[in-house]
Amino acid sequence: MANYFTMEGTESTNFQKEISNMMHGFGDNPNPNAATVVLVESIVQQQLKFMIQEAHQLCNLRCGKWITNYDIIYLMRKNIVKLKRLHDYQLKLDQIDKKCILNIASPAESLITGIILEDEKDPTIKKRRTHIDYIREFDEADEVGQIKFDAIDYLRKVRAAKITESMTFDKYEAYHKARCASFRSGYGIGKGFAKLERWLNPMKEFKLSQPALEVLCFVAYETVAEIVDAVFLVRQDAKKKSGDPFSKFEGGYFCNPVSLHNAVYIKSGYEGVPAITVAEVREVLRRYYTPKVGMNGLFYRNMSLDLPIRYIAF
Repeated sequence: MANYFTMEGTESTNFQKEISNMMHGFGDNPNPNAATVVLVESIVQQQLKFMIQEAHQLCNLRCGKWITNYDIIYLMRKNIVKLKRLHDYQLKLDQIDKKCILNIASPAESLITGIILEDEKDPTIKKRRTHIDYIREFDEADEVGQIKFDAIDYLRKVRAAKITESMTFDKYEAYHKARCASFRSGYGIGKGFAKLERWLNPMKEFKLSQPALEVLCFVAYETVAEIVDAVFLVRQDAKKKSGDPFSKFEGGYFCNPVSLHNAVYIKSGYEGVPAITVAEVREVLRRYYTPKVGMNGLFYRNMSLDLPIRYIAF
């Protein structure tokens, strides 16, 4: 892996190892291409920095001093599916934090902690868990509450199940560790975001609250997942032959979850799966950022520099 260095000569923060594991967990080769990992890292970092800048503008409009989860979730408000995923992610984190409190604290301390949480006497605890409250605030029509099935999570799990069908125990253990990788380096109240903040805000230019970093951690993870998902779709399209609608299902190394219901087209296991290349990631970006076509296509091409930033995660 390439290392980044600051002007002082010391090694700067990077998430190349974590992203490499995430890509493996989403279905890439066990040894992802190093250049691809660096490219994906730069894409995620750029996306999140743009997001922080836009959230900072919202923060200034409401005369706030800190960028909070409110500002980040506001940018996500139009993508109901990702709001639902963030809602479920929040519930899982709450369960993990409760277990951490019960494991670390003594019975007396646990009782005191429970009293504080109920009475909301500690302002840091009170402000920490507000993702779901903001989602409900932005979701006036209760569209998030009406989503009962997470199709994105289901398709990724089906892909993982198909990949691990014929794995040995040792390979499955390594794959499981890769599936657990994230941009969060620890769990528990107030833990795990120091590295992420150094990566996104090394000069402390912006004041980022812990809840904001928690949402940014979720968005970064989803960005990597979306890129890998899109690469599999690109591979599927590359197999198309003129006049043969079923040609794209030949072989089976692309592991597209949409076609996994027909197992005859997919090879089980991940042996021999080619690593995602830089060219494939660039093709994903090309398709994602292609200007609209048709009557308005010329206008959009001429005005492309003035278009608002688009975020891959939502």
